[in-house]
Amino acid sequence: MNIKQIVKRIKTPEPWSEGEKIPWNEPGFSERMLEHHLTQEHDLASRRFEIIDRHVMWIHKKLSKSSKILDLACGPGFYSNRLVKLGHTCRGIDFGPASIKYAREQAQKDGIADDYVLEDIRTADYGEENDLAMMIYGEFNVFKREEILLVLRKAYDSLIKDGLFIVEPNRYDTVKKEGMSPASWYSSEAGLFCPRPHLCLMENFWVPEKNVAIQRYYIIDAETNKVTLHSSSMMAYSREDLEQLLVEAGFKDVVFYESLSDEPSDMNQNLIVITARK
Repeated sequence: MNIKQIVKRIKTPEPWSEGEKIPWNEPGFSERMLEHHLTQEHDLASRRFEIIDRHVMWIHKKLSKSSKILDLACGPGFYSNRLVKLGHTCRGIDFGPASIKYAREQAQKDGIADDYVLEDIRTADYGEENDLAMMIYGEFNVFKREEILLVLRKAYDSLIKDGLFIVEPNRYDTVKKEGMSPASWYSSEAGLFCPRPHLCLMENFWVPEKNVAIQRYYIIDAETNKVTLHSSSMMAYSREDLEQLLVEAGFKDVVFYESLSDEPSDMNQNLIVITARK
């Protein structure tokens, strides 16, 4: 791709037409993203550990016994490893190779028996007889509706009777705000999208008839002038939409919370927490 193609780009792309999401599964990108997961300076990729600790205790208290847990889009295993130390068994699934590698290494270092799988949650095996399945920190919205419904049904099928499901999607207004944000740009000596000096041009689109926000990134390598396009689409759901999805997947007893600790101090303006039962 070249700069001329940027000028002649499609002004408003169709959702998911230019890519499903930013390249979490590309090895170099995954390594750079891991740095953002691990930092304690912000909560952009993963939360800071002090917040995760409170969330883990809230999840732990939802379980009445030592439980078998499925952690979908587990990232570097921050939740799973802590839950194993509290007496549970966990299986984490993620398609970021650096995150899974880190999670496995930390489990081995801590002497705990976590099971981490490098695979897309749309195609992965969820196992059986899970007491809890969870999907934390907004990954829910990056899938098309039919794809997330498939994930929900697989999670439902993997649970025991009355098993618990916890999910943390983005709020409707969060996704809409992303899509309506103005275009922007930055330059960097090295960053998430490129390990060399580069320029990043960003565009956002809101598609109201489909309730989808699209983020488009043009990365211009300052050394080669090569242009790379990345794009990510996110579905926006109202509370009614979210409850309907869960019920359609088979779940019952749908309950909404403001945070994963149910504490006002932990409320995330961008995310909502939902629990449901099989």
